[in-house]
Amino acid sequence: MLIRGIEIRIISDGESFGFRTPFKPGLNIIKGRNSSGKSTLVNTLMYGLGFEELVGVKGERALTSAVRDSFQFDGKTRVISQSAVLVEVENDSGKVVTFRRPIRNESKQTRLIEAFDGALVTKPDDAVGEPTPLFLHDPGAAQYERGFLRYLETFLGMQLPRVQSSVGGLTRLYPQVVAAALFIEQKRGWTDYIANIPFYQILGAPTRVVQYLLGLDNFKLEAERALNEQLINQLQARWTDNLSELQAALRMVGVTAQGIPKTLHRSFEPSHATLWVRIESENVAVSQAVSSKTEQWHAIERRRKIGPASATPDVIDLLNEQTAKLDMLMARYETLSSEGRLRQNTLVEFRQLLQQAESDLRKNKTTRKLHDLGASLQLQSAEGKCPTCGANIENTLLPHTDGVTPMDLQHNIDYLEAQLRMLKGQIAGLENMGEQSAGHIAALESEIAQQRAYVVNLRKNISQSDATLEADVRKQINLEQDIRSLQSAESRLSTFLERAEGLIDKLVGAEEEQKKFPSDLYSKRDRVKISVFEKNFRANASAFNYTSADIPEVQINAGTLLPALGDITLREVLKRNVKSESSASDFVRLIWAFLLAVYQTSSTRDYAGNHPSVLMFDEPGQHSMSETSQKALVNLMSGLKQLQSILAASFDESVAVFDRVTEGSHFHLIELPEKFIGPMRHDGAM
Repeated sequence: MLIRGIEIRIISDGESFGFRTPFKPGLNIIKGRNSSGKSTLVNTLMYGLGFEELVGVKGERALTSAVRDSFQFDGKTRVISQSAVLVEVENDSGKVVTFRRPIRNESKQTRLIEAFDGALVTKPDDAVGEPTPLFLHDPGAAQYERGFLRYLETFLGMQLPRVQSSVGGLTRLYPQVVAAALFIEQKRGWTDYIANIPFYQILGAPTRVVQYLLGLDNFKLEAERALNEQLINQLQARWTDNLSELQAALRMVGVTAQGIPKTLHRSFEPSHATLWVRIESENVAVSQAVSSKTEQWHAIERRRKIGPASATPDVIDLLNEQTAKLDMLMARYETLSSEGRLRQNTLVEFRQLLQQAESDLRKNKTTRKLHDLGASLQLQSAEGKCPTCGANIENTLLPHTDGVTPMDLQHNIDYLEAQLRMLKGQIAGLENMGEQSAGHIAALESEIAQQRAYVVNLRKNISQSDATLEADVRKQINLEQDIRSLQSAESRLSTFLERAEGLIDKLVGAEEEQKKFPSDLYSKRDRVKISVFEKNFRANASAFNYTSADIPEVQINAGTLLPALGDITLREVLKRNVKSESSASDFVRLIWAFLLAVYQTSSTRDYAGNHPSVLMFDEPGQHSMSETSQKALVNLMSGLKQLQSILAASFDESVAVFDRVTEGSHFHLIELPEKFIGPMRHDGAM
């Protein structure tokens, strides 16, 4: 990431004012008196990038009145009628965009940022075309295509991971959170290693930022562990579902299972699972009950074969009646199955329509949001007028058709919301009907099986006498039903155990994989990176003349990735042992050393990380910082050629101090006048 320039545009009483300056690769020094507006310029730069939360608030309230309400010029107070900031940025691929964000504007809200393809600050005469309107500080700004944060992430090639939330679950590591380690403002920025992280309920946010900037593998390992835990949970859920399904089927036939645990465990032995049925007040093994009932059936069959062989017309009528009933059941089954297939096809179509309607609704709402923010190039467009010819512009996303008046955005949104409600209701109804139909089909299948067996039995016995037929047929039918039910229970158990073996094998594999994860989720490569990070930090602290503790004893805590003595974060030691002003300035030296070490480690050739190669320090010389330390800081920043650093400082408002601190360093100087806002030509577009 390279910040190529900033331009502040102001209109006061019809006159053009502002400030424009380019930034160069390497070290840039913004030099000016304390009253010149250095911090205003720095904060406006962060505001233009959507990072004003680092100052403490969202929106234009993060800025001083000099760019928002009024400013001093020629001894007079000039009231601001309109103002905006433009920030020109280049990514690693060499593509340049300019972000324009309103500060004071009656027709545009500050949640709007417009992105121009091209260099609007350094090459203002170049044609850049129409801007892409983006929104900020609204839900979806990091997810939707027209959200500024998503645009910025994509433009800079950032791949921000999902991290653990302080309230449970996962949340995004937002760009503003990472920016807290890159842009250090004056008031609160020097109170902690990464002081101004906006609150987004991220657990251990400073540590997460450092992990991301260093490019550690822990995010990948955490994702793999989360997937592993998810797999184990899924296996447990499938076990629970399978067990519930088995128990429900067994209850229907009066059978109980023993030897099956409620939760999946690798020690489960399928051979320990048994089925039992209660017969005449005694628990009998299902296999034994099947054998007993089968023997009873064969005994009746043998007796029937010895009996008379004549058949009466009543028996033939019974066979015809039961055959007709079987045919009716089969026809009903085919009807229900056909209706089910048709219902499923309709459900698929409705779900596709629902997905399309949700997409259309999101696009229309995004367009309305941008329209409400005044997201057009010209004010006429926001008012529904063409900026070229003044013709009316239809407030709709639909193509124009002669003779047809399309709905405007709001009516289209209302229509889509109504369509969504209707589709969701229809889908819910179809799903409910599908569940009921599935139950009916299952019951019908069972009834068909019983009826078919009954008809077959009648055909076998059609030659027997009425008396024998009636008694034996009824008994055999009951026995057959019992045997089928018990065999069905055995089949259900067999299916369950087959599934169980697969689940156990997967569980064993997942648990073995789980044991391979390191306790702190750092890979060997991560540990080397952290070691390099620690060496860079110690070297920087020594170069900056840190003296409050013995530098060889200072470590980077592997858990927090913050400087520590033993297990105590170093700032805590300082808070308990502050004895002089030098201790406070020593802590600032640690912050310098820490933030620069993050970049140095991330830019190491063999251990490259995700640092965007930009750092901005506003008044780093806190607490009467010695010139020697400041000179070491400037010298180090100047030597990091691939880092764009922006350093804003007053240097005690002394030319001599400035010369001594910067002696021997190469840098681009931006020297501010007494008040940096002054007359400036610009096109007035805000």
